[in-house]
Amino acid sequence: MRILVVDDDRATRRQLVYIVKELPDLEVHEAGSQAEANALLERHTIDIALIDLRLNAADPDNRDGLSLVREVRARAATPIVVSGSDGMHDVREAMRFGAHDYILKEELSSDFVLPILKSLCSQRQLEKEVITLRSKRYPPPTDSLIGPSAAMQRLREILQRVSVSDRPVLVTGPTGSGKELAVRAIHALGGHPDQPFLDLNCGAFPESLIESQLFGHERGAFTGADRKQEGFFAAVRQGTLFLDEIAELPLELQAKLLRVLETRTYRPVGASQARTFEGRVVAATHADLEERVAKGQFREDLFYRLNVLEVTVPSLDERREDIPSLVAHFAAKQPRPLEFTATAVEILTNASWPGNVRQLRNLVDRLAVFTESRVTPELIASLPGRSKLKEAAPLSELVRAVLRLPDVDKMQLMTNALVDEAMRLSENNKTAAARLLGVHRKVVERYVSRAEYANGVDADD
Repeated sequence: MRILVVDDDRATRRQLVYIVKELPDLEVHEAGSQAEANALLERHTIDIALIDLRLNAADPDNRDGLSLVREVRARAATPIVVSGSDGMHDVREAMRFGAHDYILKEELSSDFVLPILKSLCSQRQLEKEVITLRSKRYPPPTDSLIGPSAAMQRLREILQRVSVSDRPVLVTGPTGSGKELAVRAIHALGGHPDQPFLDLNCGAFPESLIESQLFGHERGAFTGADRKQEGFFAAVRQGTLFLDEIAELPLELQAKLLRVLETRTYRPVGASQARTFEGRVVAATHADLEERVAKGQFREDLFYRLNVLEVTVPSLDERREDIPSLVAHFAAKQPRPLEFTATAVEILTNASWPGNVRQLRNLVDRLAVFTESRVTPELIASLPGRSKLKEAAPLSELVRAVLRLPDVDKMQLMTNALVDEAMRLSENNKTAAARLLGVHRKVVERYVSRAEYANGVDADD
């Protein structure tokens, strides 16, 4: 079992490592910064992380530790113990972001640290055993999660780990990336795959109808309620309730959903007695919920309650090496055998896919209509009813084209183009745009704020 200790103070870090090594059968890794920690996380699967929230003590506004907590949780739902000083606001915020426990620097000793770690080690060992047993009884639904890329391998690992828990899960990712497939995998890998899987699109129904769908209603509860109706909270039993497009849930119902998650009880419309909710809630959205919270469009307490476990589904641009496998998968599902030439696959691999996997699947479906068996570059180019695929030019060619421009700030021009395109591909989701760019979300926020100011737009509008 691997433990990661992250602290910029070498003496404190060494003290923590000394304490951790009192436990048997542990492999301990050390990092003195967020960058070092990220490098280790790329190379190793970490079972438990101990993270100092002030990774740069000289800068009181530094939030690298809190940022690292969120990154680690997003990678594989890794249990995290944070360390900080008494009264630190960041400790409370880290707990809301999913940290398991905290250690005060003033109480750094074996008596306080070891009991927490022993409990987490036992929990992680049990999770691994459960995953192994379930995978033997219920083979993982890998047929729907196609691709050998590192991003997909990480996604499959995260899905296995979050499926062990019965706590709420928030699945994020751009439109068409496959969020529902991830949710179905969580259900299939979970403790009750034989129980119902029910899904509700929160943006597809009026508020009154959504409430009745979720909670159910008694006969005579409102005009037109001529019979008693069971809601999703009851019908799902011990299964999975999938709330798609959770960002569109009306604020009044957000408060009621929060109460269900906190109390595990609900009351059908018109009923006098509360009932027990036995299932699990998994929510999904392509929207930036943090931004919605800041604008008062989504409840902050519900966001933190749903975001206990987060799963981020990558865009197709983040996993281009999966495109040949996806093409072969969709081609095999056609009524007639469909074969792509190597050049045709290369064209699809290099194309831009703003609609992600859904767009690629639809293209393969359409190609199957216009050919007997073989897909060539000429067929792709002549496909009616759509514009030509946009192929990314080689990087060196793009750079030379920019350098040939007249007297302009070419560095700023490229930065603007990169951020603007990332925001477009992610449908203005700053978190997703930052992931595409390989930078922290704050970098994108600063750029957007400067751009809005330069254009005379009030950032609060």
